Amino acid sequence: MNMSDVERCWGILPKVSRSFALCIRVLPKPLDEQMMVSYLIYRIIDTIEDSNAPVETKKELFKQFVSLLSMRELDDESTENCKTELLTKLNYTYERELLENLQAVLQTYYSQPLMVRRSIRKWGREMADGMYKFQKKPIDTFEDQNLYSYYVAGVIGYLFNDLLYYNRIITRSLKRKLHRYAREFGLALQKVNILRDIAYDALSKRRYWPRMLLAKYGLSYGSLHLRENKDKALQALHEQIRDAQQYLHSAIQYILLLPENAIKVRRFCLIPLFMAIESYVKCANNYEVFESGKVVKITREQVHEIVEKSDRLGSSNERLMKWFTESMLKIEPVLVGE
Repeated sequence: MNMSDVERCWGILPKVSRSFALCIRVLPKPLDEQMMVSYLIYRIIDTIEDSNAPVETKKELFKQFVSLLSMRELDDESTENCKTELLTKLNYTYERELLENLQAVLQTYYSQPLMVRRSIRKWGREMADGMYKFQKKPIDTFEDQNLYSYYVAGVIGYLFNDLLYYNRIITRSLKRKLHRYAREFGLALQKVNILRDIAYDALSKRRYWPRMLLAKYGLSYGSLHLRENKDKALQALHEQIRDAQQYLHSAIQYILLLPENAIKVRRFCLIPLFMAIESYVKCANNYEVFESGKVVKITREQVHEIVEKSDRLGSSNERLMKWFTESMLKIEPVLVGE
């Protein structure tokens, strides 16, 4: 395999996810490359889901792409055919370079050990099957939202567990203990995306907030952004944040169970967790979440502070719990005082 394929993949990563590119760089080798190529593969699956293509077209593209992960070795003709289908049948923006470099992504995938490929393929298939299921199934309840979030992000928690075990960073016994928290860690991160992206998703006709929650306040996706519904929209927003809190607590439990000397692995988990917490703080009681064209996100200074603290505090469970408790308190007074 030409090493330029791996280099090309590393170059694409920050163009499809700056936050993940930031986190993945802190992982030890070869786990960093394994998670990098996993993310790019799952991002292609996500691009199929997010497109405006007909549902049956998405079904065929999910199947065609996942089948490329199941061969003994990469087939150039099948790869080129799939790339053409993806580029012509999907709508996309910054994912174009990723799709155009499908060959490099799959070359990097097929350079991984067999057990790594098996895990990437297993959870990728679970993701694609679940995403297809929700193409026709509306999200009515928080339980539906949880299941959807599992398919989008919870499966990545399970993949990470597999790779930690394969790389001998955790034992089989610890892997079992981490299993429950891995899923809920993924939900914590996905739910902040669902919360923060409501205005953009509404314009794109994506519906991830529970319909029963909106109905409770006499709202719909078409009326959330209306100024006369501001108070009701903020009440629904608060319920979303309350629901997410339990998963943030599970996420920190996951990290606390990781070996204290696995500081790079801990930092990989800490950075997105604390970015998520600060995002919840930013969104709480903030009507800009519902305003088209507004982007509610944390500052670069906050990101830099989180990265620095993850390095300084990451090896101590006591200091991590203190940081977590202080950060969560910034969310909870808003909810208590509504």
